[in-house]
Amino acid sequence: MRINIETAELQAFIAVARQSSFRAAAEGLFITQPALSRRIENLEQALQERLFDRTTRRVSLTPAGELFLVHAQAVMEELELAVKSVEQRMAQRREHVTVACVPSVANNLLPQVLKRYARSHANVRVRIIDESAADVLESVRKGEADFGVNFIGAQEAEIDFAELTRERYLAVMPTHHPLAAHASLNWKSLAGEKLVSVSSSSGNRSLIDNAFSRVPQRPVIQYETNHVAGAISLVAAGLGVALLPELAIRNAPYKGIVARPVTSPVLSRAMGLITLKGRVLKPAAATLAQALRDAISTRSGK
Repeated sequence: MRINIETAELQAFIAVARQSSFRAAAEGLFITQPALSRRIENLEQALQERLFDRTTRRVSLTPAGELFLVHAQAVMEELELAVKSVEQRMAQRREHVTVACVPSVANNLLPQVLKRYARSHANVRVRIIDESAADVLESVRKGEADFGVNFIGAQEAEIDFAELTRERYLAVMPTHHPLAAHASLNWKSLAGEKLVSVSSSSGNRSLIDNAFSRVPQRPVIQYETNHVAGAISLVAAGLGVALLPELAIRNAPYKGIVARPVTSPVLSRAMGLITLKGRVLKPAAATLAQALRDAISTRSGK
């Protein structure tokens, strides 16, 4: 048998039972007394039981009403709990942020930023796409990431690129390397050195190749890796010198390496926050983006 009872009728019944008054219950529900009476009548018809004894002086529950009140209150409490659970679940599903960034940012900057961010956004789920510069750009372009931190994208028509800092490249070498005795190096001093380099598909590599194109005698790339971490490991093993962005080696967990700035000219890259043009970040993403801006600004001394 289909139960033809509306929640408004249950609310009306519970209100009258608690107030022992149709007038007070109607005022509490912000409806008229005739409307309240119709709800009670509909409920009694559905149950085929009288729920209240009504006199000119008082309203009281019948035995059937007392029995039904226990279950009606339980039903409304369960319904409220169900609604709140769904609201909380949907809120948690809505509160998520995807940030794309190059590995140097993901490894050396993002962890501390997220640690602080989690204190005020404990329920926000964060997905990190830590890939190459080209992949980071593509993630933002496709809408997979809310925003990215990258050193390419400034020339893309559909991308907004907000520069955060300029990151210089350093020559990384074993501590016993002859060039380690110098406070800084020029490009000519690297001529003839065996280099450890990231792969030719890397955005880092294109910047380095462009710089070496202006040097009469360029170093020999002896070892090539896909990731900066691999290059650092080879340098630590004494296999050569690597030109790497400063952020990538700032907190590198390796012993036996040193880094020296390279001048004449200084090689650097613009690190920026990239978003899809015209996209407005949701609050949780905007807060994380600002936290990254502040962290980079602090490290850069701005």
